[in-house]
Amino acid sequence: MRMMAMQMMTNSISDAMERYKELIQVNSSYRIRHSQLLREQAQLKNNIQILLNEKRELLVEQTELPASSVEAKRFCEEAGMNICDPRAKQQQV
Repeated sequence: MRMMAMQMMTNSISDAMERYKELIQVNSSYRIRHSQLLREQAQLKNNIQILLNEKRELLVEQTELPASSVEAKRFCEEAGMNICDPRAKQQQV
């Protein structure tokens, strides 16, 4: 009876050690995957920051475009007047 109990205890310990080894391997693979995911997360955060900066620059450009468009239109009108004025002066002479 005692030998049987000892054998059962030995088997139980062996099973527990095997399970422990399996869990160590699983834990190791999770640790490796976790490290990979942390690196990917850092890269994605960096990409997000780059895209946010680009968006900010584009918004600034977009708000500047109407102002520069108005300025270009005014410049063209002034240039047109300057071009027309010499002709008007020649007709008057």
